[in-house]
Amino acid sequence: MSLEDIVVDIEETVDTKNALISLDSPISLQYVAAGRIAQSVLSYLVREVTERRMTNVYDICHAGDSLIELETNKIYKNVDEKGVAAPTTVDVNNCVQGYSPVNRDSAYILCNGDIVKISLGVHIGGYTSLVSHTLIALPTIVPNDQVAPTTGVLADVICATHLATEAVTSLLGTVLYRYENQSGCYGNRPVNGERIREIVESVANTFQVKIVPGSTVRRIKRFLVGQDTVHEVDVKGYTWGSISIEAMTDDPDEGDLKKIIDTEAPADRGEAWLIDISMCTFSGLESDLSQKNGLQVSRRTLKPHRDLKPTIFTRDYNRNLSMKLKSARGVLIEVDSRKSVYPFHLSTLSTSGAPLGVAALVNAEIMAPTRVMMIQGSPAPIAARERTTVLLMPSAKHVGEVVRLSGGGIKPSWVHSEFEVTDEEIIELLSEKRAGVRLRNIQGIEVNMVKEDAQEMEV
Repeated sequence: MSLEDIVVDIEETVDTKNALISLDSPISLQYVAAGRIAQSVLSYLVREVTERRMTNVYDICHAGDSLIELETNKIYKNVDEKGVAAPTTVDVNNCVQGYSPVNRDSAYILCNGDIVKISLGVHIGGYTSLVSHTLIALPTIVPNDQVAPTTGVLADVICATHLATEAVTSLLGTVLYRYENQSGCYGNRPVNGERIREIVESVANTFQVKIVPGSTVRRIKRFLVGQDTVHEVDVKGYTWGSISIEAMTDDPDEGDLKKIIDTEAPADRGEAWLIDISMCTFSGLESDLSQKNGLQVSRRTLKPHRDLKPTIFTRDYNRNLSMKLKSARGVLIEVDSRKSVYPFHLSTLSTSGAPLGVAALVNAEIMAPTRVMMIQGSPAPIAARERTTVLLMPSAKHVGEVVRLSGGGIKPSWVHSEFEVTDEEIIELLSEKRAGVRLRNIQGIEVNMVKEDAQEMEV
């Protein structure tokens, strides 16, 4: 099949604003630019935590968001909408999402042995790269071969999350060298949401950890990466329940009414996919597990933090009300003129009385908060998270390749688990040859904070 045939076929089945025809097409280049910045900023933050001992979570989040804005402003001058697609968060130990403090004095200080999950997102013109990475905060800076690896349940959950992400990345890539088979099969089985679910749950079962609700592997499109406030159709992939307390469900068959996911639809070339997997240690009761899926913790074990208020919000453009409060009207005007469908941090608002105005808009359901969510249990569970964005890219020279926009090339923390994968198909997907899949990791560039911001964090 020639490149021209691939182009025609894609244009017939995918809208032109989302078709990935070649790596040098305008859409692909914007995806790659977003991915390169996300990868660069994540690499910078990992170095700051592991090598330069940055421990204040406010500093980490502020550095991440500032660098994203700085780097996106340097490119695509003719693109109006670009920048932060997901504010930088640093979620520690049993915290699974949403922690990005508004001031330095009250922010959490990382401690030796903390399990740290750094998450952020970048978009250029709506073409988005989201990434998360889990690491262990270490006390000293020494080469890995001079210290013993972390073992036990911490190693189990980090290994399981990492290997599940890698296996799914390879599985999605298999549709590229089998593009002549319109069912998108691998191993005589469709590469769809159900197959993805089996892979992830098999890894979780092997390492004796549980999947956190909200984990998802799904096809994404321009501006559409799974925001709670966006009504979507034609979504394919798989989601393990919901982490949003506004749409809580343990049953993926019920789904979020805003996103009816087709778990049977196969992945296909020319698509962008988000892999977002969180797993946690578990020593609780059977009642703490989903009744329909014992490999997933129940959403009832997820609770908003009692003291940490939401600092990240998303505008619901399906709702509009006339607000009486002046600050609420001001915030709404600012958000509608400066923000998009992506989440934004409270600190980015310049309207006087913004916190009060945002609270009123949340009560009116015009904005949705990203709450700081914790996994409850005794002892407290530990969660790990890996998130990466990939393009299933056709090619004129070969059958195609998986372009991993972010998350590739950053080594996981030095850990060793007593468990190992035994499923032959998963072993093949994790092997050096990756079941024949061509994988390209977008490399980051050297980025640094501007002097003013660096001095501010040192004060």
